[in-house]
Amino acid sequence: MKSSGTDAAKSAYLKAENITKKFGSFTALKNISLEVFEGEFVCFLGPSGCGKTTMLRAIAGLDIQTSGSIFQGGIDISALPASERDFGIVFQSYALFPNLSVSANVGYGLVNMRSSKADVASRVSELLSLVGLEGQEDKFPAQLSGGQQQRVALARALAMSPGLLLLDEPLSALDAKVRVHLRHEMKELQRRLGVTTIMVTHDQEEALTMADRIVVMNDGVIEQVGTPMEIYRHPASPFVAEFVGTMNFLKAQKSNEGTVSLGGHALTLSDAEKQRLDGNEVLACVRPEDIAVRDLDETTDNSFDVRVKDLEFLGSFCRASLDYGDGNSEILADFSINLIRDKKITVGETVRVALPKNRIHIFSQG
Repeated sequence: MKSSGTDAAKSAYLKAENITKKFGSFTALKNISLEVFEGEFVCFLGPSGCGKTTMLRAIAGLDIQTSGSIFQGGIDISALPASERDFGIVFQSYALFPNLSVSANVGYGLVNMRSSKADVASRVSELLSLVGLEGQEDKFPAQLSGGQQQRVALARALAMSPGLLLLDEPLSALDAKVRVHLRHEMKELQRRLGVTTIMVTHDQEEALTMADRIVVMNDGVIEQVGTPMEIYRHPASPFVAEFVGTMNFLKAQKSNEGTVSLGGHALTLSDAEKQRLDGNEVLACVRPEDIAVRDLDETTDNSFDVRVKDLEFLGSFCRASLDYGDGNSEILADFSINLIRDKKITVGETVRVALPKNRIHIFSQG
């Protein structure tokens, strides 16, 4: 596991140590350790079944871990029931009370705490204004759109001023345009309030746009922890490289000079990637948008001719399938519409491309 992006001198607000969770003979979490710092927005990212929701539920006390410890604000909460932990939570389904009005839903926890009617009304009004639902107090959940219901659930989770906000795929039930709009709103709200937040998502775009740090999970373990830029630009494993964004995985052979051979083309590597050469057979990985086309000639490092096999129009760019070998060796490249026009790139044409050495990542084929 690679971890970076946060000042190690800071003390963690939430700390998980060696968390293991078993369901019968199945191990959902395998010895996970993690630190989350005060005011951070952290995303647990990974495919279905990777353990991200199980980890969130362990933090909340909804599914107590089989072994390991969890600390919040320096206090050991490992064995505390959910009712005694300091968090607010928004579920994927929102879980609003259908028979209660918007204001009653938001104020439910405050009423249970026996706050005065005036205090409840004031706090509910403040929260509904915060999430942009002024004037909706008397409506019921069925009368609201999905986006409005999500805002009610968020306001309810914030009503008790929790030290930790937990979000379990809160945007997944919404359509694409509403989702894009609300993720921006949620991030701005989190920033304004400064509440430490953990969100579970399988959507890489959500994680990249919302998180201060991303925890990439797979098969019950943490593959990598880092900022969105670190995760995207410096994946620590082939899984991270493939799951976050699009990546070319190109079979290459190690050369004696610390370079690799790709379909007969010699590729120079950065010093850091040379250190990762292990064995003769490796994977040379490069993202489609990193493949260069402009201002190249035969002297340009890592440049060679390719044949355009296909062009897929994707709006602001085209994804090109390029043959760099004998007809069975393919690499994907993203070309802007302007580049397609300026270079007159068409299917069947030969084009010179380059793989910049500081954009090539090396992994073992094993």
